[in-house]
Amino acid sequence: MKNNSIPSIVLLVIVSAIAYLPLVGSFGYYYDDWYLMHSAGAHGPSVFWDIFSVDRPYRALVMIPAYSLFGAHPLYYNLSAYLFRLAGALSLFWILKMLWPRQPGATTLMALLFLIYPGFLSQPNAIDYQSHLVGLAAALLSIALTLKAVLSESRFTKMILHLASFFPGWLYLGQMEWYIGFEFFRWASVFLLSSRSGGTLMQKGWRAIRWAYPSFAIPAVFLIWRLFFFQSERGATDVDVQFSQLRLYPLQTLYHWALQVLNDIFDVTLAAWVTPLSQLTGKIQLWGVLLAILGSGMTVFVLYRLKEGEVQSEPQQTDFKREAFLLGLFTVVGGLIPIAMVNRDVWFPSFSRYSLVSSVGVAILLPAILLWINHRVLQNITAAALCLVALFTHHANSLKHAQETTIMRNFWWQVAWRVPQFEKNTTLVANIPGVATEEDYFTWGPASLIYYPERQNPDGIQPGLFAAILNQDTVTKIQARERQEYDNRKNILTYKNYRNFVLLNQPASDACVHIMNGAAPEYSSAEADSIRAIGAFSEIDHVLVDGRPHTPPEIVFGPEPSRGWCYYYQKADLARQSGDWDEVVRIGEQASEQNLTPADSIEWMPFLQAYARTSNVNRLTELAPLISSDPYIALQACHIVDSMAKLSTEASEIIHSMYCAE
Repeated sequence: MKNNSIPSIVLLVIVSAIAYLPLVGSFGYYYDDWYLMHSAGAHGPSVFWDIFSVDRPYRALVMIPAYSLFGAHPLYYNLSAYLFRLAGALSLFWILKMLWPRQPGATTLMALLFLIYPGFLSQPNAIDYQSHLVGLAAALLSIALTLKAVLSESRFTKMILHLASFFPGWLYLGQMEWYIGFEFFRWASVFLLSSRSGGTLMQKGWRAIRWAYPSFAIPAVFLIWRLFFFQSERGATDVDVQFSQLRLYPLQTLYHWALQVLNDIFDVTLAAWVTPLSQLTGKIQLWGVLLAILGSGMTVFVLYRLKEGEVQSEPQQTDFKREAFLLGLFTVVGGLIPIAMVNRDVWFPSFSRYSLVSSVGVAILLPAILLWINHRVLQNITAAALCLVALFTHHANSLKHAQETTIMRNFWWQVAWRVPQFEKNTTLVANIPGVATEEDYFTWGPASLIYYPERQNPDGIQPGLFAAILNQDTVTKIQARERQEYDNRKNILTYKNYRNFVLLNQPASDACVHIMNGAAPEYSSAEADSIRAIGAFSEIDHVLVDGRPHTPPEIVFGPEPSRGWCYYYQKADLARQSGDWDEVVRIGEQASEQNLTPADSIEWMPFLQAYARTSNVNRLTELAPLISSDPYIALQACHIVDSMAKLSTEASEIIHSMYCAE
């Protein structure tokens, strides 16, 4: 790249840093990160071969070196993910400079819109998406090398560059098979260069093949391996399973695919700039607004300076707009075809990853459309608005992920305060407000990292604790007392047991975590119906009160939170389970000295029982107004405390007179 590319590169670095780095140190583990990191910690990085062997074995080529370098530190994965995202944008900028060397302003905007494209929301999920972002960078580097080979005049240089494009080409396809949509972009770009030499459509196509035919080896080798040698054990990546409908209903399936592509074109080009931000608007903070304005202002300034140096004739400008529009549209469609063929679609936020390939086309298409606006000021305003939307989206998305990390870490720190050890092979059911628990490993992953981080099964990958998702299916199975359920997912063996579980419940974001004792369940006024339905089945005996206490690893769960009310509640609840009422009273006095009180009145219960058992009449009297202000909690207090053995007559009278309704 020539020196005139330096302002563009600096802009890409600064604006992307504004988009992705302000909260990078606040991101933790999300979704599939939990089972990946627990398995690697227990079995070593080679375990990735076993995990990914069922669907995408060559993801191990990325994850093994990554884990060897970064270990369990989420920060390093996030920094690496950012660098690969930036590397992909720089490779795209190189491609665009080769296609349109006289359009520095437009190509810079294209690379920038790709880099901060607001439709991809999984950037903070950097461990699991390390492969996606490495593949993204590898795909664009491979295409850039192909174009450089086409433009080179030396046969030897052409050969070296084509050979050099093979490894990143096979690497990116080995990460995600649906990334094969990048091949549409590769050949469309080569065809664009060929078309400038004139001739019929057939002549242009044949010339493009002659120029870049070695590139056929990239998808050909991958497809031969994928179709004839590799057998996927996962339905979502099994070619036979995905294409079965095509064989049975060819016309209907093709029609469905076409409709899906049309819907997704709308999603990736237009909805991506509206839907994610509308979902995240409440997260935007003032400092994020200021940074977004700064980034957009820098963009307009750099683009203005770059366009000042552009000297072009009207025919050249018209050709560029037409070429960019067609290349962008073709790339958008080409990136979506493989998605539709495996019966997937773009959906924000959960399946935003499927917009990644097409985002290259969107980034080319939108600036091409902008160029049809003859008014330069309006062009700049629109470009600034696109940057603002993207930066607002990434700012809000980063805040959302940072907040979820804080919620998750606080939840498990409270569990660690309360539970010295879980009995091995216990099944956990967790309710965490503000964080979706969509898979069982969202629960057994963090729990096993705390309590059973070491290898449990010498013959396979198996966590020390299991989990069930809190949903209607789990509620039904618990109530029906169904037996153990075996599952083998990505060679990770679990044996959830609906008769052998402990319920970890946080009723509201300002409440503490409640380890439910099914023999004497206590319910918050904010309790979900599903918790009330299964609370009586939770077996507190699987909490080993005499076990060695476990401290959550700081790398994963952060430093210990401040010891507020919930710390004292958890310690009091643990002492209550041990029957040490004097210890509960002592803990209660420590909390009282610091003027700590619960947001959820049900959390007075351990202390209330301890004061009743020790005949602490003064404290029973003091707590009465607080408890009786919530009739639902007062009714439980009446039944639970009144049923305790060995209460003094005086304590019993106070409970009846102050806590029990007439």
